[in-house]
Amino acid sequence: MRPVLEVPIESVEGAMASMPFADRLEVCDDLSTEGWTPTPDLVRAVRGAMDEAGRPGARVVAMIRPRVPAAVVAPVLEAFVATPVVIEACLREIESMARVGAHDVAIGLLRSDASIDVEAMERLAGPARALGLGVAFLRTLDLVRDRDRAMRDLVELGMERVVTAGVFGWDASVATVGSRVDRLMRDAQVAEAHAAARGLRCVTIVPGGGVRSSNAREFMRVSCDLHSSCRVGGVLDAAEGRALRAVLDGQ
Repeated sequence: MRPVLEVPIESVEGAMASMPFADRLEVCDDLSTEGWTPTPDLVRAVRGAMDEAGRPGARVVAMIRPRVPAAVVAPVLEAFVATPVVIEACLREIESMARVGAHDVAIGLLRSDASIDVEAMERLAGPARALGLGVAFLRTLDLVRDRDRAMRDLVELGMERVVTAGVFGWDASVATVGSRVDRLMRDAQVAEAHAAARGLRCVTIVPGGGVRSSNAREFMRVSCDLHSSCRVGGVLDAAEGRALRAVLDGQ
């Protein structure tokens, strides 16, 4: 299978710039605050641009992170804890994303004890799949205390993939690439063993958080499915995207 590169974008211009090297576009609003649910108009426009570009097999992923009243902006545990208000907003947004052409949604609800909120995720994943959407888990895995349990939960939930930096917390720079790769390999082993024991499909680990052309080969020891902003100085850099694509393609 061709290695997969997922790139987060927040505009049609970003989508157009990323399409030459990206296989999945994670459409978000305001990446400077780690992203929120995009507007339906943006997702519709990105899907239209992708179809017009003739990218068979490429996918549009809509982040689901609603801006509910009093939402916490910082990427900390409290920002992703499921509440009835959050769940209802997520359900509305999932339906909206399906209507405007998203292929997948990415969700990542947690409990206040820093575990995955399995019940909340089940409430959202079922309707999403009924609408024909694939369901992935956000990088909120990195806010979970017990990663082994979390990997088993993701398998049980039937998540297609999960983005993770292989660290605890949002700052990937607190750990070396080598230690992150070791953690991600452990995640993969736990998930694979649980999937095999239960006869379930295994969740795909998608390394993210500072993935660049300079370190991609190390992360590819874990997975050939990578997540990268392809940004330099906070701005999407097409040259970095092309360089990363070349690494993925073994050039």
